Amino acid sequence: MGVISSYTAVYAQGEIDHQQRVFFRNEWSVGLMINSNGFGGNYRYGQRINAADKRLYEIDFAYLRDPKEFRSYVVERNSNARYVEGKTNFAVNFRIGYGKQHERFRKHDRGGIAIRRFHNFGPSIAVLKPIYYNVGTSTMGRLPLDPLPDNPHRYSPMWNSSNIWVINRASFFKGFSEIGIVPGAFGKFGYNFEFGSHDRIIHALEAGLIAEGFLQRLQIMDFGNPDINHSRIAQNQQFFLTVFLSYRFGRIVDPYEVRKKRERSREISY
Repeated sequence: MGVISSYTAVYAQGEIDHQQRVFFRNEWSVGLMINSNGFGGNYRYGQRINAADKRLYEIDFAYLRDPKEFRSYVVERNSNARYVEGKTNFAVNFRIGYGKQHERFRKHDRGGIAIRRFHNFGPSIAVLKPIYYNVGTSTMGRLPLDPLPDNPHRYSPMWNSSNIWVINRASFFKGFSEIGIVPGAFGKFGYNFEFGSHDRIIHALEAGLIAEGFLQRLQIMDFGNPDINHSRIAQNQQFFLTVFLSYRFGRIVDPYEVRKKRERSREISY
């Protein structure tokens, strides 16, 4: 018995004590995501089930782009002013997910890599905010120097045929009273590759797929505009299949240490 105890107490330098890991392997982490249709961020809390599995609780935030967006430079008077031809709404998405993670390959030393498979699902909420622009009329072929009165204006496909030019984008806060909400649902599947030399600090890369659907099409673009819909078959999307890549960082949570800190705080308060 003494030999076994001595063996478990002494292990190679840099090797991870897996028996200890099982007890403190709850964790929280934050992820920065690049998606095939935008970008976003993520918060995750992982609760240990056993040595290889965790429950996952997540909150996602993502900016959505339509694949047919392109940038158009506007009036030379302001070379930094840009707008997306036909874009009528900003679209951001919030997700609340629940799922599980399973460790396929364990990290055996502090310089190794752990590989995990995960999935989660839950409700989505897309928020659409109208975009407003400051515009002016061109006369005698001249570009406008000042915006029209009663500005700003929402995008209109009639601008190109009525000598109206976009000068610049109006304040981002214009249009908040007209925000629309579209509910939906999502499912996410991917792989997590954790690396790093400190076992209680998380550094990981993730890659995977997100399948998502909403109760109606998300009106991001004005496809009634023939300048951006030459074939007249383009439509705003209701269902999305997204490829994502993210970098995660966070910390391991030891429930025993958290409980001891709470007990010490109560003792001090008394």
